[in-house]
Amino acid sequence: MNSLECRVYYDSTQHAEPPAACGERLDVHTDPEAVQFLSQLGLSPRTDLPAVFLSDPGGRLRILAVRLAPGELKSLAAGRGLSGIPTGRLLVYSSDWCPDCRRAKRVLDEAETPFDEINIDQNPQAEAMVLERSGGRRVVPTLRFDDRLWAFNPDPPMLRRLLRSDSGLE
Repeated sequence: MNSLECRVYYDSTQHAEPPAACGERLDVHTDPEAVQFLSQLGLSPRTDLPAVFLSDPGGRLRILAVRLAPGELKSLAAGRGLSGIPTGRLLVYSSDWCPDCRRAKRVLDEAETPFDEINIDQNPQAEAMVLERSGGRRVVPTLRFDDRLWAFNPDPPMLRRLLRSDSGLE
């Protein structure tokens, strides 16, 4: 996760400035384009901040986390995975034909991490949610930890790193 670029969205009228571990810090109070970007992803500047976006060098969103406490934000931005981020229900959005989905589910099984699965080929609402949160990409697998953290096609090392935590998922 350390090779991912970090952007954090926050509101300076409600939150402290994010830690230096976050590469780009965008204040929705002073940046209307940041508000528009969040809205396009179905996120609310009023209720979903601070939010961390981790993207690969090609600009594809890999991790999205919302409503973070200061310690959670710092942990995720520093590449420590879900450490200290309470998570409960895990949903895996997948497709039957997807080898990356099978690989991710195998990692979850090996980690003894319980999850529910939704096939986006059979569920248009789930597909729409994945498209919205991923910025218009139909990416599988998409993992949703509660409604606070999303992982878009995490490779096995990234997924294992996400699962290493005090959150009870591993």
